[in-house]
Amino acid sequence: MSYAALHFQDLPLTCLLARDGSPSTQPAALLSSGEREKSHLIAINQAARAFAISPGLLTTRALARCPDLLLLDPDPLIEKSAHAETLAFVDSLVPDFELTTSETYLLDLSTLLIASEADWIAHTLSSSSYLALPLQVGLGPTPDLAHLASLCPDQDDPLTLKIAKLALNKTFPLPHSQVLQLWGLQTLADLADLPRQGLAERLGPELTRLHDITHGKHHRLLKLHRAKDHYRITHQFEPPIKNHEPLLFIAKRLLQTLCTRLQHHQRAAAELHLTLAFDNGAAHSRKLTLSEPSLAPDVLLRSLHTHLDTFRAPAPIEEFHLALIPTLPHHSQHQLFSRGLKDPNQFADTFRRLSAIVGPHNLGTPHQTDSHRPDSLALTSVAPDFQTPPVPQIEPSTNLPLNRQRPPIQINVASEKRGRYHHPLALLTGPHQGPIRQARGPFPLSGSWWQNTWQQAQWDVELKDSLLLQLTFQPPGNWQLTGIYA
Repeated sequence: MSYAALHFQDLPLTCLLARDGSPSTQPAALLSSGEREKSHLIAINQAARAFAISPGLLTTRALARCPDLLLLDPDPLIEKSAHAETLAFVDSLVPDFELTTSETYLLDLSTLLIASEADWIAHTLSSSSYLALPLQVGLGPTPDLAHLASLCPDQDDPLTLKIAKLALNKTFPLPHSQVLQLWGLQTLADLADLPRQGLAERLGPELTRLHDITHGKHHRLLKLHRAKDHYRITHQFEPPIKNHEPLLFIAKRLLQTLCTRLQHHQRAAAELHLTLAFDNGAAHSRKLTLSEPSLAPDVLLRSLHTHLDTFRAPAPIEEFHLALIPTLPHHSQHQLFSRGLKDPNQFADTFRRLSAIVGPHNLGTPHQTDSHRPDSLALTSVAPDFQTPPVPQIEPSTNLPLNRQRPPIQINVASEKRGRYHHPLALLTGPHQGPIRQARGPFPLSGSWWQNTWQQAQWDVELKDSLLLQLTFQPPGNWQLTGIYA
């Protein structure tokens, strides 16, 4: 079976019953416009058919046959919303489908890997339970046979096409229906038993095409539906919600639909755009960038959850919009002697949570800045690919290893001024004290003259027992012990 048909029978009526929570055993009908006494029925449900009620019957006659008949007026807004929900549901199942009628969708199953047709039908029916709409499913080797199977009134076995139960006047608009009635043809099976050549000679090509459809000889192409914006979904809350718990519940299902669309088109989500509208007229918009393109709804939901945990809505939320920015999936080959992040998106989610606690500017990767100022460090935000930022290479002034004191130790030094600089003579305080046997310097350093200017002079000194230290002098008279040579 390469094709499936989903038939939402009497959708304009059943969507109203689902809104009101009416049971399926309640006979109901949809009225035409105009005065109720002069109106007629334009749609009925399965429970009303048990009372010999059919579309086109006058309202007074329908009530005479079934006094408990529930009469409803059409609601275009509810019907439009129901069409949008059924369209989103079908779009979450397969990438290629056709809007055959306002109530029927034809699906191409050739691109899906399914265990069996029965399992696929069971999964489809269970997945559609949130719609609260009656759904008939049919499978067939051709699109039209699948369509006919979905119209069968007996849905106990949707895998078997029961054309003997399909009345001719309810299947297709036939140009010679009166002639067929005179011939005594009642069902589609009666028409299929007639010889094709004689049918073509007497009634023309229209009925010949229907004859070919019933025998599986007519295989047409689907008129595929393509939405204008495939990766955007909107949901309205009635009544508005005050916290984000219901929003996350709805977003989980909508993200599954969007990720399925992306997967069918060999794309992945690179960004998630969230827009919230509040009942006081305000709005909130945020772009969430993923560290790595993903097709997992849980990853997208986790990023959305992290943002909403730190966001306080100014008023109840009326509606929200979700949009995914597609990109090509990320493919990488792991190296034998290098390690990467196991789950970059989870790491990014943890990073965002920490940023909300300590601030976005207090979290990142430390690196040495391109400056000769000692201990000049800066924080760089984590890149999307989590690569280590380039570190400027500054040549050391000596080959001896230096154990830096962080922070530097404030000390008192006996010194004398020789020209522009103070020359150290002895260390008076600090962990290492005593006269200086030999001094090398000064090494003046300065920079940032355009802003936050700084200047200092470094000295390499030797104390007793050949202890080598690094001292720093900052005008006008501040001495620091900045390091010990090993």
